[in-house]
This record gives sequence, structure tokens and C-alpha cells, in this order.
Amino acid sequence: MNGWISLHRKILENPILNRSRIYSPFEAWIWLLLRANHKDNKFMLGSELVKVKKGSMITSQKKLCNRFRWGSTKLRNFLKVLQKDKMILLKTDTQATYITICNYDTYQDKQISNKMQTNIKQNANKYQTKTNNKDNKDNKDNNVNNDNKKITINSFKDLLKDNVYLKKYGFDMIEEFVDYWIEPTINGKKYKFETEKTFDIKKRLNKWSKNDFTGYYKMHKEKLINQEKEEYYKKAEQEAYKDPEYQHKEINKITKNIFKKL
Repeated sequence: MNGWISLHRKILENPILNRSRIYSPFEAWIWLLLRANHKDNKFMLGSELVKVKKGSMITSQKKLCNRFRWGSTKLRNFLKVLQKDKMILLKTDTQATYITICNYDTYQDKQISNKMQTNIKQNANKYQTKTNNKDNKDNKDNNVNNDNKKITINSFKDLLKDNVYLKKYGFDMIEEFVDYWIEPTINGKKYKFETEKTFDIKKRLNKWSKNDFTGYYKMHKEKLINQEKEEYYKKAEQEAYKDPEYQHKEINKITKNIFKKL
């Protein structure tokens, strides 16, 4: 089945749908989509003001169990499945459960609606103005930045094999980036990256890593830092056998370098 519908959050207040019952996994997933923040927000967690990004929520497993009328084991298994399938990013601690919907914009982005309205207007204008508009459209297409013409689907797939980019950003972030930009448009005639006037993959990746909505880039950086720690300590340990005095100096130097990167 193709197509989509917009689902208003007020559906959660409907007395018919809101009656007490045991949720199915499908209903639980829809509930998470509807309850996630639709924009960046702030939330009081105890006495601390916490920032909650768009597509994320702060809750607790107890609250979710009460809402879905599930046991704690069933809830934990459900959340693990969603995380394993890269549908959510899950983080829990003693205070709360943090849930981030992966690719949240593909579910709720208003741009989809705007694109549909734009297509309708363009089709109406096409019938009203013939020759002049056709010429203008052709000229506009010819003036599109050449960068887009050079980029193909293979350009994105090659990112998943490029050791330089994989080392810098990590496989999960690259895969997320690729999946987003090679998604077909609503009419299926173009890919998402082809709708952009200009497209520099290097700059787009840099911006994607800075936004880091799903936290994949942050996790990759932490992994790199941990690997570097292990390498540093291994080197220090090896050198210590040769010169005991070296151990004290080298470990101090390594520790300073690591804390600079944290």
C-alpha cells in the first residue's frame, strides 16, 4: 500500500479510543509516535530543567506499563525490538527512560504536506499557462546546479564502503543519511536528493553530524575515544616494562589528551 495520512494527537483524548484496555504492539508504537515532542522543548525532571529534542520523550517504564497495561518484561522486550530494528534510540537510568524516534521527520514532517500543495498548484498553473511557462520551466531545469547531475544513487551507496567517511562518522549515521536522501518522492519520479537545488555530500554529512538527532554520531565518537584510550594505555604499559620512570610521565600525558577530547 502506498500513501499516508496525518494523524492528530487529539485522537489520544477520544473517549472511545482512550478507554482502559491492553494495547497491541501496533497501538503502543502509534502512541509513542503521537507522544514524542513535535519540536524541541524543555522538561522538568525532578529539580533539573532538561532539554528534549524534536522526536524524543522522557517517560518511565512504570508509566508505559500503566498506559499499555503490560508487564515490565513485555515492555522491555518491546523496546528492545524497536531499538534493534533502529526504530527508536533508547536510554534508561535511575531517573527516567529517554526515547528518541529514529527518522521522526518521515512520520510527522509538515514538508510532506507542503510538497503536495506545491504539486497541486504547479499542475493547475500548467493548464493555465502553456508555452511561456513551459519555456521558463525548461530554462530553470537547465540552470540547476551541476552538482546534482554528478550525484547518483551509487554516489550514496559508495558512502557505505568509503573507509574515510565510515571512520569519521560511523556506519549507523552514514546508513541513516543514505536511507533518508535516496527515498523516492511522493510521485516516485525523483529521489529526495534530486529535489535539492544544490547537493554537496561532504557539507551535508557535516551538517547531519552536527544535528545528530538520533545520537548515532555521538555514539561513534565515544567509541573512537574509548578505542584511543585502550591504544594509549596499551602503549604506556608496553613502555613501562622498558622504563619504569616512563610509565608515570606517559600516563599523565595520555590522561591529559583524553580529557581534552571529552
